[in-house]
Amino acid sequence: MAATKNLIVAYEHDRLLKCDEACNNCVSEYIDGSCCINYCKPTHFKELYDYCVNKNIDCGFDYIPKEKCIKFDKYTGVIQLKDGTYLEILPKIDKNTNLEDSRKVFENLVFASHNLTKEYKHNKISDSDTRKDNHIIEIFISVFCKDILELLKRGIKKSYIRKSENLNNYKGKLNFSEHIKRNITSKNKFFVEYSEFSLDIPENRILKSACLYLIKQTEIEENKKVLRRLLIELDDVSPCTNLDKDLQEKQINRLHEYYSRPLQYAEFFLRHDNFMPRRGRTALPALLFPLNKMFEDYIENLFKQSNVDYRVQYSRYNLIFTGEKELFNTQMDFIITSKDKSRKLILDAKWKELDVNDEKLGVSQTDLYQLYNYASIIRSKESENVSIALLYPQTSKFNEVKEWTYFDGTKIYIIPVNVLNTEENAQLLNIAQNF
Repeated sequence: MAATKNLIVAYEHDRLLKCDEACNNCVSEYIDGSCCINYCKPTHFKELYDYCVNKNIDCGFDYIPKEKCIKFDKYTGVIQLKDGTYLEILPKIDKNTNLEDSRKVFENLVFASHNLTKEYKHNKISDSDTRKDNHIIEIFISVFCKDILELLKRGIKKSYIRKSENLNNYKGKLNFSEHIKRNITSKNKFFVEYSEFSLDIPENRILKSACLYLIKQTEIEENKKVLRRLLIELDDVSPCTNLDKDLQEKQINRLHEYYSRPLQYAEFFLRHDNFMPRRGRTALPALLFPLNKMFEDYIENLFKQSNVDYRVQYSRYNLIFTGEKELFNTQMDFIITSKDKSRKLILDAKWKELDVNDEKLGVSQTDLYQLYNYASIIRSKESENVSIALLYPQTSKFNEVKEWTYFDGTKIYIIPVNVLNTEENAQLLNIAQNF
């Protein structure tokens, strides 16, 4: 980024340790002033410790007393600490994955995620914009800018605002008490209250302040162009002087729902506070994302782009019928029906690195039981010919489809999904399209 920010880099399942006060090895090759991978300054460590232990907040990482470290799990994304330091938590699908690849994987997952790109027509930034020295805040700035483009397309919001002024011309309603105080000797003045249809509203002030800040932070020229464009449109809008007050007064109705997400990101960029998930703070942007859900969204995006006929989160049936009601609803990640409607394929996505040195590949026996139960339900309700597919991230060692068979002949495919190079998913798509 243009302004060098302190940066802590960690991977999922990593252990973050506290640097010794006298440690001289806290300078990264990526950004000046940042800490080494796996280490952070004592003040940062205490801040993270306070949130995941003392305040008992589920933020995707835990303190391990025996090792005196913080272990990351469940989430990938970015946390901004009080002094502006960013903590990156990157996905790691392979023991040999480097920093550049991890950021690219994160980018691919984030731009396919429903949490971020539900309305986007383009799901990635150009390769030239992806540089290994741009940390993942650049990706979120790009997301913010794409939201701004959508906002400009739909229209900048205006609202009536109440004004109280001492004017030469009478308009609105006379504030009699203030008029007497101010104009007792001036008969050509009127202290009035009136409504004005204006751009200078809390929502636009927040966005303008975020643009003024981000245009100095981003190194991507396309992002700068978008930010400049909005600043021109908001030329008559004043920047925030009281962020908390503007956030409290902002109003988003169904007509202007497209303002919601850019305002959430603007809040993240403008606040100098911790941005871990907090109970009771649902309005904050979700900048820590569950990897399992992102992986599912990524696969769904592949299916959409390849015109695969699928159903997602298929939950039509229950496991138990008591005679009065059905219990234990089943939910399948994906289900695909063959073109002749005679066969079904149940797909389940798991964000987990498989162990090719194990004859079981590290596949969970519980998952196999669960999927077999799903297959039994579909077989009894919809189609006798049912197969199963387990989807895992592709690694350097796990890159070919494995085919197993249950005791009763039910086929199960173990399929690698390439999350680094989106275009290289022929194995998955061939099975999905030709099933």
